[in-house]
Amino acid sequence: MLVGTALFAVTNVVAYHSNGYFERERDYHDEVTGYFERPHATAVFAGDSHVAQLDNSLLAPDVYNVAWGGDSLREVYAKLRYLVARHAKIDTLFLTADPHMFGDGRMESSNRAFVDEYLLLSLSPYGFEHGWPSAALGTVPLFNDDFVQYLKKTITESLKHDRQKIRGGEEDGEWAQLPAAERLKIASAAGAEDHTGIGAHPEPFQWYERIAALAQANNIHIVAVMYPSHDAYIDAIPPQAESLVRAELQRLNIHDVLDFRRAFADPAYFSDPDHVSRRGAIALLRLMSERTGRDLLARDLLARQ
Repeated sequence: MLVGTALFAVTNVVAYHSNGYFERERDYHDEVTGYFERPHATAVFAGDSHVAQLDNSLLAPDVYNVAWGGDSLREVYAKLRYLVARHAKIDTLFLTADPHMFGDGRMESSNRAFVDEYLLLSLSPYGFEHGWPSAALGTVPLFNDDFVQYLKKTITESLKHDRQKIRGGEEDGEWAQLPAAERLKIASAAGAEDHTGIGAHPEPFQWYERIAALAQANNIHIVAVMYPSHDAYIDAIPPQAESLVRAELQRLNIHDVLDFRRAFADPAYFSDPDHVSRRGAIALLRLMSERTGRDLLARDLLARQ
């Protein structure tokens, strides 16, 4: 019995320190807790990869970004709840309002297990699909369903050796080098895929409402932001979906809405159809600073023209 328990414990420790899934989890947590290394940060960005392009190295000392690629609104809620529970001095939340956040693609985040810890520590009444005991058990690597699924997927992919599908250039400049017709084709396909199912599920709207309520209870002003992307990506948003998201913001009394979706036409400002490049991120932060009257850029970048 003791030998089996010891072996199980060792296996869990080895899995935690050697597997890419838990390396990603550690990076995820480091990004969130990094907020507390900026004691003067009173403004927070939150959302998915669209928001995560605004790297913390670009931001002013009183601004911090907790966004992470693949986050759904559930993860945003969990992070904000955790930060508030630890007495974070936040007065402004730059919250994503991109329509795709309310569609099929954000119903189940690959980061869902990462934030269970935040929900548990902050005694959240929401967010546990199978109750808090199950979530607590999931903190043990070999009892973590997401980790098990990750292992299966990794093994399958390593056997297939499939060539990864690329939506756009991963490095700054690659996207701009593609022919305009190719960029249009990729952007249209990405937009059609990302904007399916908007309004078909109540959960994203429920999480947005919970975020708004949490912010209001803690005197945090919400600035809703829609991020730059290719025109064809935006054109793929069904009109009724656009109206639905706008109506939700109005219902929640979120009137400060910054729509930058068509802010840039130069492909050099993008790394793919719907993510800004570093150059685009800096330009966007300048625009946001002008619109909000708050310096969001790091001082060395703010001084540059």
